Amino acid sequence: MLLAAASLAACTASPSSTVNVEPPLYPNETPQLRTKINYWADHYDLPRPLVHRLAIRESTHNPNARNGPYYGLFQILPATARSMGFQGQPADLLDADTNLEYALKYLRGAWLLSDGDHGTAISWYARGYYYEAKRRGLLVETGLREG
Repeated sequence: MLLAAASLAACTASPSSTVNVEPPLYPNETPQLRTKINYWADHYDLPRPLVHRLAIRESTHNPNARNGPYYGLFQILPATARSMGFQGQPADLLDADTNLEYALKYLRGAWLLSDGDHGTAISWYARGYYYEAKRRGLLVETGLREG
């Protein structure tokens, strides 16, 4: 009897409980920017909530943000972007797609070192993770060294 009740309850679960619903747009975020963020997050196999959390922290979703030597949506240093393969001028990092490509490639390395913890990934992103990646033997996997 209990088995039948459990089976029936499972069948009546609302379909919306299994559907991933995007959060509403954040301040300064546009539908076009959301599409780009989701594309690059998926490209680098990063959790979308992690990427949005970092975008809020670094620039409140403002692709044109500048703070000293830091550029764009994820406030990346040109030297850090270059370490990920960027070959343009620093101002090119104010383009959302360009910033996403190189900043999220760098975030991917931080994510690999974070053991699945969003806060730890953001901390590694902010302070740098070369020595930790080297200590763990993950320089190639994190993109800090060619394989």
